[in-house]
Amino acid sequence: MDFYLDERQRKKRRRLLKFKICGGVTIFLLLVIGAGYLIVYSSFFKIKNIEVSGNKYVSSEEIINQLKKISVGQSKISNFLGSDNILVWKTDAQFIKNSLPQIQDLKIEKDYWHRQIKIIVSEREKFGVWYKITNNQEPITNNCWWFDKNGVIFAEALQVEGQLINKVDDFSNRHLEIGDSILGEKPLSNLIKIFAVLEKADLGIKSLKLERPELQEISTESSPQIYFSLRIDPSFGLAAIESLKSTGLNKLEYIDLRVENRAYYK
Repeated sequence: MDFYLDERQRKKRRRLLKFKICGGVTIFLLLVIGAGYLIVYSSFFKIKNIEVSGNKYVSSEEIINQLKKISVGQSKISNFLGSDNILVWKTDAQFIKNSLPQIQDLKIEKDYWHRQIKIIVSEREKFGVWYKITNNQEPITNNCWWFDKNGVIFAEALQVEGQLINKVDDFSNRHLEIGDSILGEKPLSNLIKIFAVLEKADLGIKSLKLERPELQEISTESSPQIYFSLRIDPSFGLAAIESLKSTGLNKLEYIDLRVENRAYYK
């Protein structure tokens, strides 16, 4: 009799265990189906509003379209969910700089409760204009670009007259386009310092010319010509220029600052 009761209890426990397992699996499947419906078919994750701030040169529409394109291209799942789903939008979107060189930094903030996205843009700041010069010494159409302090070409520019904007005339045959860097890291750093030296010397000179990049030498175009090397820090040249100013720069043909801590003039 005891054996019979024990067997009945064991069967009852097994039925209860099966019921719990089936119930758990059923609840899990219902949750998965519900979550799937919520994510895919309901409007719970559908973006209601996209806000862009900090952009001046690139339109909000262009930024949004690029981000939508990049977001749905991440995987088959993101492509299936679509660009209107807030879940597919990345919070780290530095990769957009490859498609929009005007942008230096970009952050995405998501508000899931209100289904809103805020795009905060930091655009590159104009430092100077880089001119590609032909053999007849004229800037090539569509080969005048704005570049920033990082040396990145990010937008087309119009021809600049006068000495109000930093300018470099490039006489080399290099191929450059938007998104490229004008110089290597060290030459670029020294180029920025050269412009700083000329500004501190109060010479009213903002135009330089680069004839042979392989020599890493650059010079002013006005008289007297001042020669700089992009290989060395030009800061020492400020004292030399200030000293020569007292004797009258209009009497000089050139000032050569291509040797570190040495100034030659004629």
